Amino acid sequence: MGFFDNMRKPKGKLGKIQLKSMNKEHTPVSLWGLKHLDISQEDIVLDIGCGGGINVNRMAQKAKKVYGIDYSIESVNLSREVNDDLIKRGIVEIHNGNVKDLPYDDNAFDIVTAFETVYFWPDIEKCFGEVKRVLKPGGIFLIGMESNGSDNLMMKLSEKLIDMNVYDDVEITKFLTNNQFSDITVYLRDGKNKQEIIKSNGNVIKKDDDYGHVSISDKFLEWMTVVAVK
Repeated sequence: MGFFDNMRKPKGKLGKIQLKSMNKEHTPVSLWGLKHLDISQEDIVLDIGCGGGINVNRMAQKAKKVYGIDYSIESVNLSREVNDDLIKRGIVEIHNGNVKDLPYDDNAFDIVTAFETVYFWPDIEKCFGEVKRVLKPGGIFLIGMESNGSDNLMMKLSEKLIDMNVYDDVEITKFLTNNQFSDITVYLRDGKNKQEIIKSNGNVIKKDDDYGHVSISDKFLEWMTVVAVK
């Protein structure tokens, strides 16, 4: 398995190195995305495509319980390592599985998150339907992405090299709407102009964004977080 294949499904020693790197590199966009999520002490959360497990760890500081799932066994192993203490305390569980057929009951979760992973989901609308199945009525689905579409050169190259699909906010909104999600809100971070653009119910609001903990390359990407309600 080559370097770019490992980015899609980490495996072996190289995969573990990449996962540890992604835990660090994806921290700014993940923290920005989590700003738009209100987690309570009673919430049960599922993180799909949990990768190196760092977002599971972050959410477990607030939630009642957090589950992580990934189809890469290397991701599962590192996520368990990163969350070892929380697993022993019964606050976190990490499972190996696929978003196409989630091994959880209907109406099981208050929140489902997907950070930097929907690019790789096969038949994404069907996968969104599976997310809806495991969400409780009124539950929240949060999607975090580091780009709004593939116009950026970096994302165009990634699509070709890693076999991934980069969606824009119109496409993501359509997939959610087709699965009867409601109250869909899109948050876009324009790093170049230091603005946050909020799209909801046909309205667009712009406000200053003071989140400055980003790399030079991140300033040229339009981060996107989408929040929808079942």
